Amino acid sequence: MNRKKRYGCALVVLAMVTAAVVFGIHWGWKYYGLPELPDRREYKTIEARAEKALAFARRHRMNEHYALFVDYAIPSGKPRLFVWDFHEKRIVASTYVMHGPGGGSSDRKPRFSNRPGSNCSSLGRFLVTQEHGNRNKRGFRMKGLDIDNQSAYVRGLMIHGARWVDRHCWKEYIPLNASCCQGCVTVSSRGMSYLWKLINKEKKSLLLWNFAS
Repeated sequence: MNRKKRYGCALVVLAMVTAAVVFGIHWGWKYYGLPELPDRREYKTIEARAEKALAFARRHRMNEHYALFVDYAIPSGKPRLFVWDFHEKRIVASTYVMHGPGGGSSDRKPRFSNRPGSNCSSLGRFLVTQEHGNRNKRGFRMKGLDIDNQSAYVRGLMIHGARWVDRHCWKEYIPLNASCCQGCVTVSSRGMSYLWKLINKEKKSLLLWNFAS
């Protein structure tokens, strides 16, 4: 093999190694770095709802320390579930959420429905129970508190984790998968570990508010 060919092969190998390293760093940062770090870009969006959320939580005798917010307008490949601390008045954690595949939803654009069997995500305010459900031990069943989501408990909607989210969080949009999400708030495994500890330690149920800004 002449020098020019060896040089060309070396460049190809170097490019492949560089691409693998860049991809590994990108995936590792998204998976291991972001889910438990505040996303400060969302402060204004969440702050605009925090006062109303706290008043709602008080009226319904819910948790007045933490609340969960999901903004479905954010691409699923970015953290879009936010844990808000009412005491500190800031986001203390965030994680990825995939949406349900029903109603003509695409990776890029979710469709929302309250109808049982729709496989769609639902908007509105929910009470996060400490019931773990039957299918998923590391998950919490949800009760809809608005007209548009009152079927949530009957539908068996939950907050739960899925490794599918972990494997695809490096993409801009997480691919839909009906076996992992049928309208539930399906988060990364790392995000679920955080929520599992938080929700189980709190005496009062947390408010979850799903919206599309």
